[in-house]
Amino acid sequence: MNMVLLMLAVISLSLFGSGCIDNTNNIEKTDDAFKDIKLQIAGSTTVLPVAEECARVFMEKHPGSRIFVSGGGSSHGIKAVADGTVDIGCASRDLKSSETDANPDLVTHAVAKDGVAIMVHPSNTLTDLTLEQLQGIYTGTITNWNEIGGIDSVIMVATREEGSGTRDCFEQIVMKPLNQEITDHAIVQDSNGKIRATVAGSPQAIGFISLGYINSDIKSVKLNGIEPTAQSVQDGSYAISRTLWMITNGNPDSAEQTYLNFVLSGEGQGIVEDVHFIPLN
Repeated sequence: MNMVLLMLAVISLSLFGSGCIDNTNNIEKTDDAFKDIKLQIAGSTTVLPVAEECARVFMEKHPGSRIFVSGGGSSHGIKAVADGTVDIGCASRDLKSSETDANPDLVTHAVAKDGVAIMVHPSNTLTDLTLEQLQGIYTGTITNWNEIGGIDSVIMVATREEGSGTRDCFEQIVMKPLNQEITDHAIVQDSNGKIRATVAGSPQAIGFISLGYINSDIKSVKLNGIEPTAQSVQDGSYAISRTLWMITNGNPDSAEQTYLNFVLSGEGQGIVEDVHFIPLN
């Protein structure tokens, strides 16, 4: 009888030990899932602060993961993810029909909202523009600030490059109703940061910029009496607004979905707000 009891005790301990090993392995596999995450992300300079900060916090929480983020503009991000150069492309505009026709497997994931603010040098006395005045400036029919109540000075127009999501949003809302193009005399810059620096460095300049890039170096002006704010974008009263996207080629794989889940989580949307963009909710 003693021998039987001893054998039963040994078997029980073996089974218990096996259970502990299995549980440990499961935990380790869960950790390894984060260690295996290696992503390349590129595209819109508007989405860049969101992607970078979310990647930084994610890697801080999961030290084994590696997420590399770069800019290049919306068109670059869309092309790169379609070509397989990156895992996730970022865009601050909707996909064009030509892009979806050529790459029908692209899947868009909304991650934030944004407004496109009109900015001038802080010394500019103007605080409000009508849509018609803005259209006149960017088509080149209004060339001096004194034509709209400002100082006697030639207007220096600054714009983003072709393919920019910020430019696309601006053109769709401001230029398309007139069926007009931005004046050829405009200074072209290839990022939100560069166009902000251009306006900050010239009292005669005007430009447009993502809401998330506004700082004390420039002054945003009202459009038709509406100030560009998170609230005015959310309630639809501010005219120039858009959705920010992350894009995958097909449905996200497990690594891509894990990162996207973080961006769309409460913590991720808090980061969206921290970097001065507008959470989806």
